[in-house]
Amino acid sequence: MVRINLGIGRTDSMKKRGERTKRHLNLKNDEANHITLLGKSGYGKTTIMRGMVEEIYSSYSDAGIPPIIIVIERKVDTSKPKKVIEIFHEETEKSTEKHIYRKYGDGIWNYIEHYVKELEKDKDLRYGLMGDFAIGFPNILGKYTKAGMDEYKTLLGRHGLSPAAYPARRFVFRPRRDIEDIAFDNGPLTEVINSKLAYPDMPFEIIADMNNLGEQTRYSAILKNIWDISKIRDPKEVLMIAEGSENPNSGPSQTYLRIEETMNRLKTDLLFTGDLENSFLTKLTNKKINILDFSQNSELETYEECLIFKLVVQNAINVAIKYRIPVFFVVDEVQNFMKDKNGKWAIDKILREGRSLCINLICATQYTDNLPKDILIGSSHIGIMGKLASNTDTKTLEKLIPDFKDVVDFDEPGSLSEYENLKKKLRFRGYFSYNKDYTEHIEYRQPQSL
Repeated sequence: MVRINLGIGRTDSMKKRGERTKRHLNLKNDEANHITLLGKSGYGKTTIMRGMVEEIYSSYSDAGIPPIIIVIERKVDTSKPKKVIEIFHEETEKSTEKHIYRKYGDGIWNYIEHYVKELEKDKDLRYGLMGDFAIGFPNILGKYTKAGMDEYKTLLGRHGLSPAAYPARRFVFRPRRDIEDIAFDNGPLTEVINSKLAYPDMPFEIIADMNNLGEQTRYSAILKNIWDISKIRDPKEVLMIAEGSENPNSGPSQTYLRIEETMNRLKTDLLFTGDLENSFLTKLTNKKINILDFSQNSELETYEECLIFKLVVQNAINVAIKYRIPVFFVVDEVQNFMKDKNGKWAIDKILREGRSLCINLICATQYTDNLPKDILIGSSHIGIMGKLASNTDTKTLEKLIPDFKDVVDFDEPGSLSEYENLKKKLRFRGYFSYNKDYTEHIEYRQPQSL
């Protein structure tokens, strides 16, 4: 069993009056620990997930069982670099260098200074697109920002934390920017890989989905026989075999032309490679936090993202069986995957096989309406950020969590200014239901990365 720091809970009667209570969540090694986070946009779901990722990485590594963590990132954040610049100038203008170094750390502040200088002289707009999960970039924002009404304590300080960067391996598919620029934007501990799918990793069903091959067609049957039954996964060899079945006294058949079209796409598309050693699946690691960059850095269609997700889940199951290693999938905006059969397959597979293999799903969404019931029913724990997005969600959770009505109470604003103040107050705060049996108000742990 591994304990992760979840945040600050309500006052514990077993502790001294007024003493803050750190809340730890026990993650069991012999079963799944699925966590679903719910709440409106802007209340900090992604931020809280980043904090959980860091805690899981550190806690499991300290226990000598480093897990494979796979984060699916969906967007970049242009506001983060602007905030870094703003903080840098404000701090350098009002504080001494000694004070700044003591507050943020020498190495971290020197890096921030270097980053800001490069950003400000960037005339070609190469930089400034930091990821939502900038795990490799230290969180000076959390050290700078005041927390609640306590003007002497920062968001990180309330949790006894300091800015830190975590080793990350970022997988970018058909990159829209230079790899070096993406790495620079995401911090000094970030490695970026121009990622490709290797032919040998791809079963025929993936080929068929990507090329809209009809199941009952002759070309589909021939190609499936070559690719899956004979295990020949080299486009050149496939075309040679298909050509051998052609009538030499006539022109190419429609069957051959369709196979040729499919193989040519594999040969020319930058997403694919014939070199198994360059498959991104071989580069997934438990020494760093893996980030599948499905943001604007990668040129991917939604169905391609879901196919990649499916391949990663299949690979994770094999790794979990072979090495008995914990696996954590962290999926923001999980509802996007439920609209595609391959994305839904991947989520269902984690939920079905997670318990026996210790494959865990941590996911976040605004609404429960479009989610299969298995996600909520199968979740060991459910967290709420700020407020729920709909009354339907409230009714759903009342059925799942016995103490929900007694504990969870959302303030309703009476004016616009009251709403704005309430949103600030509730950001990074909410409720957490442990094993869906005990629910409490909580201030979630801040991430040490940006």
